[in-house]
Amino acid sequence: MKVSSLLFPARALALGALLLAANSCSVSEQVKDKPTSKKASAEALENEAYSLMQYRLNFMDEATLGGQDILFVRQASDIASPQQAQLQTALQKGNLPLHLKMRVYARNPSATTSIQLKRLDYQLLLDGKELTAGTTGANTALEFSAIETLPVTVDLNVKAAQLAGSTPAAFAAGLTDFTAANRRLTMRIRPLYVGANGRQVLPTDFETVELVTKKKVAAAK
Repeated sequence: MKVSSLLFPARALALGALLLAANSCSVSEQVKDKPTSKKASAEALENEAYSLMQYRLNFMDEATLGGQDILFVRQASDIASPQQAQLQTALQKGNLPLHLKMRVYARNPSATTSIQLKRLDYQLLLDGKELTAGTTGANTALEFSAIETLPVTVDLNVKAAQLAGSTPAAFAAGLTDFTAANRRLTMRIRPLYVGANGRQVLPTDFETVELVTKKKVAAAK
């Protein structure tokens, strides 16, 4: 019994030494696996914030074709015959300006990391074909847990080839209707970010931006 009582502390000490060594090894491995520089940690936080960014397209604010308001034109007949004739004449003369004004909302959901948007490239598509392209949001600071508004203004001269044999009135019909089941006008975006150390991050592909209020699709019964 005396021998047993003397051996127990020795065994306990040995076991403790083994556990301490194992724990030291584990901590050492953890330290080795973690980024040791502040630069690496900042980049990791920025990358996470970039992946969390949310962009939403607002409804159309302004829309005119040949100087005529088409914001609420849903079908060609919404434009009176005299105005349709004016638009057709303008097209034949090669002077049919289209003006659109909308907004893209940029939300940074990160609770800790602010990021810098160098620019937001966009492609505006009408009936699946590129209507125009441009950039917005130059050098915009996107604070954490905040929303920024990025304006998108389009001014271009509509050519006969873009109407594909149709009329200006038909071209305008439903162009600004973002609530339609088959929306004609869509936008694709690609943000360019710049980190605190000057590192630039640009996705390889454009992505379609959803609406601020996405229409819910009824579940099939």
